[in-house]
Amino acid sequence: MIPREPLLTKVPVRFATLAVAVAVGTGCASADRVAFSPHELRSAVANRIPAAQAGQIVVPYEATPEMVALAREYAGGESSDYARADALVRAITASHQFDVQWVPVATTVAAETLTNGHGNCLSMTSLFVGLARELGLTAFYIDASDRINDVQRDSELIVDTGHIAASVRTERGWRLVDFTGGISDYRTFRMIDDIEALAHFYNNRGYEQISLASNEGREVDWTDALNDFQLATYIKSDFARAQNNLGVAHARLGDDDAAKIAYTLAVRTDEDFAAPRHNLGNLSLRREDPSTAAYWYTLAIKLQKDNPYAHYHLGIALSQAGDIEGSIKAFEKAIALKRDYAEPRVLLAAAFRRQGRMEEAERVRTRQ
Repeated sequence: MIPREPLLTKVPVRFATLAVAVAVGTGCASADRVAFSPHELRSAVANRIPAAQAGQIVVPYEATPEMVALAREYAGGESSDYARADALVRAITASHQFDVQWVPVATTVAAETLTNGHGNCLSMTSLFVGLARELGLTAFYIDASDRINDVQRDSELIVDTGHIAASVRTERGWRLVDFTGGISDYRTFRMIDDIEALAHFYNNRGYEQISLASNEGREVDWTDALNDFQLATYIKSDFARAQNNLGVAHARLGDDDAAKIAYTLAVRTDEDFAAPRHNLGNLSLRREDPSTAAYWYTLAIKLQKDNPYAHYHLGIALSQAGDIEGSIKAFEKAIALKRDYAEPRVLLAAAFRRQGRMEEAERVRTRQ
């Protein structure tokens, strides 16, 4: 096994009762397919992807014969489904067995996750799902997202894929397998099919390229990121998060028309998704259409009231549209939500000065 990186974090794995998955799971008796063999998954998505990119498709949960043999050695001898699932969960993280550790950013297929000795929630879940099925268990992916994370501030908003866990059916009922531990704050528990999980894989991989480069001070390869987001949207055409991220990649590559199309699709796909509305506001602002920008920012704020950046951008749009009083209120709200946010503070002081309110301008300028 390769040496561990010093910043890897060992977190507790959860193997807990998942009552909501029982209700979702019983719905799997419908005609809709949930689980696919690796070959079946490739075939299922082949006609959704342009021929030039079809060869790029990987299956996140595909296991090698060597991995399967080890899984059978570590967990295959147990007499019940519950015991096999529990033994497999323990084997994945045990230092004397598979010895895989959780890291926040590492989207890889199962074999690579095992070789590297670490993976994120999607990677470790894929490793579990693939090996669990090889042991004869019924295991599925769970979208257990609790929030959508905005990671860009003053330009387009990138969103990640939330959180992915697994469910496995045993004689004790459905169980949740979560390699990051805590589950109390999750917004939803939704069983997803392998096709949607594959779309998450590519969206997550594109997001990670951007996040890692930004954190390390490197130039983002937006072309590679765009390729991953495109694959995610080809695989799942109504995947709003990937549509939004695809729009960001287009915008960063200078194609605002393509970005607008992608953002608009994300808006139509998800009526509760703030980021693409915010991004359409940014696009309108760049096109010197502040009234339309203010419209989109207002819609984004209705969906995500505590986002200081949306209020800040709304203030800019209103100021450019000539609504100084409205811009003041927007800047004040942005500052109230993020006390150390310098940009709205500067523009708020300028707005006060434009109205001749010099004392208020000075107070804003000097306030810590």
